[in-house]
Amino acid sequence: MARLRVLHRERRASGPGQPRALARAGRALVLVAGALLAREAKADAPVDLGPGLAAPAEVRPPNGYWSTGTPRWFLSSKSDLGGIYVKPYFSAGYGLPHWLWAGVDVNAISTLEFGQVYGGVRASSPLLDLAFGVRDTFSYEKPFLDPRPSFGIADLVSDPNQRARYWAWEMEVVGIVPLPYSAVLVDFIAVRTLDVPAGKYVYDESYRAIVANPAFQVLRVAAVARLLRESALKVGVLSEFLASTGRDRHVVRVGPAAALQLTDHLEALATLSVAVWSPDKLGVALGAYGLAGVRYRWATGEHAPKMPWAGALIP
Repeated sequence: MARLRVLHRERRASGPGQPRALARAGRALVLVAGALLAREAKADAPVDLGPGLAAPAEVRPPNGYWSTGTPRWFLSSKSDLGGIYVKPYFSAGYGLPHWLWAGVDVNAISTLEFGQVYGGVRASSPLLDLAFGVRDTFSYEKPFLDPRPSFGIADLVSDPNQRARYWAWEMEVVGIVPLPYSAVLVDFIAVRTLDVPAGKYVYDESYRAIVANPAFQVLRVAAVARLLRESALKVGVLSEFLASTGRDRHVVRVGPAAALQLTDHLEALATLSVAVWSPDKLGVALGAYGLAGVRYRWATGEHAPKMPWAGALIP
């Protein structure tokens, strides 16, 4: 009966004048992921304390704040602010924002080394995420590179008039396997640069490696432990593999990764994976993949919006 009531509310919310294909996609995501997470939600559901015992003042949603609400059309953000970068990130679509939805993504990033803008489409759920988009990347210092077996840091410094700028499309598939007090994440990305000059290599700013082929792949695998209240702390090891780069060696990086959910809207992130196998000698500065910052989420139509500095602590 609960599922019938949810479907009834969804039909009322989607209205005859709205595009129905995206609404059906959002409803499908809600039903599929809801079924997959039903066992975990049941295990975490509030316990009946029996007559004469008072219930807790507030019962937290078993799957978190963003799993609640009515599927709807929305605008949302999950923007990052780090020590040396800023990343505004906006999405629009149908479903439950930051949980089960389908729609479009638009984001940008600027660091001390490069700027980038991206636009694409996405279908997202807690266990499976599919995305396809196009990005425009412009380096603040690095040029397109003449081929050679190996590069050092000094080889990537350019004349101001020779800074690289290029377009690329990329497709990404992310899958998460939840386990007791842990999870395994697999992230596969296929990339194709579109306008790198013939006979040149390029340092791809997004994936921190020098590639010769226009088409290459990135595989990331992370095994994480889920700790603290509501699994607010996730710590683990991230492994990265860059393949089909057209170089004599693939690039392999390994390092720690952590995420701490501070409130329903604010999360702290930190990752640093360093190269253990590479044709180049770029050191940590240019050869490692890392980030350290905070991420703020909001969405239209949410029932308890909060500013980044507000909200009850979860851990």
